Amino acid sequence: MRNIFQIKKVSIDRFSLTLLFFVYLTPVYSITGYLREAETSFCMDDCGVYYLEEESGEFTSWVTQSDNLEMLEPYVNRFVEIQGEEIDCVECTALNVEFISMSDACEFPVECFADPCTVEDCFLYPDAECVANYCDGCWADFYINGELLDCSSNLECIDLTGVDFGACDMALGIGWREEECQYLSGCDWVVDDVDYSDAFFATMEECYAVCSATPPQESISIDYLSDWNLVSLPLDVEDASYSTLFPESIEGTFYFFDNGYIAQSYLFHGEGYWLRFPNAGISIITGFPISELTISLNEGWNLISGISESIAVGDISDPSTIIVSGTIYGFGNDGYSQVNTLEPGEGYWVRANNPGNIILTSN
Repeated sequence: MRNIFQIKKVSIDRFSLTLLFFVYLTPVYSITGYLREAETSFCMDDCGVYYLEEESGEFTSWVTQSDNLEMLEPYVNRFVEIQGEEIDCVECTALNVEFISMSDACEFPVECFADPCTVEDCFLYPDAECVANYCDGCWADFYINGELLDCSSNLECIDLTGVDFGACDMALGIGWREEECQYLSGCDWVVDDVDYSDAFFATMEECYAVCSATPPQESISIDYLSDWNLVSLPLDVEDASYSTLFPESIEGTFYFFDNGYIAQSYLFHGEGYWLRFPNAGISIITGFPISELTISLNEGWNLISGISESIAVGDISDPSTIIVSGTIYGFGNDGYSQVNTLEPGEGYWVRANNPGNIILTSN
């Protein structure tokens, strides 16, 4: 029995030494940087397709995935964290990826006019969690159980121009007709034995996204009083600075409220602001319409806004019932007053009994 035990012990020790020697020879690296696709490479094989770049633009390492190179495609031009081991290729060495993920640990994030998650949707996975990322762009990444999703739609854009669905009033959905997305009605989705039901979309955003078209811009006029006003951003615009949108306002009088007044420079969707004017007047804002907003409320008083069209207070989606009844106020000539409608471009006070989200959606 003693000899058998000694033989097993020696075998285990030798195996451990062999394993330690192997680990020592094949270290696993963990690095971050921007994943780039190479235009030219001397590697002459799959090791030369992608490389990692520092924020300064300096080359870090060739990057590959020996089993599935295509899995790296969603991460191109994104700041990522990579774990893997170095392997030898035909003309170079490369980091063979064992794990890759989006990273927000860049040293120089960009400033965005709005939270990317408030302007992007994942139509294929409506329950996905959106995570904003500001490394070299205003990115909205969608996840379910930690898995990065491909939100590109596989729906087809079918031109319905000239298709007669009949003179009935039944709502069919949103379709692409005459170079734009339109709400269409008719008698049936079947015309001349052709079923067009797959040509319709659930939302305007989905229609324009699939048809690769830019939605038409709108212009909204915002009346303001002399002295203080509650204002907001009713459209998606290129420059959301208050000095651009309200050029007649008094400099240095633009404030947001978050448990106290905070001086700001830019407007964000879903938020209301105080702004002062020397005289009464009108500002005209042009941009792309906003049809849906999810607004986060703190417990207590909040300054919020509406969307690009009027929305009745009773149509606000409040799934957790956090809005205190009768506490939505606007501001006008006569001071504060309760409102029944949220108008585009105006700001409103609302009180919440708990932190949570409310949702505004166009009709």
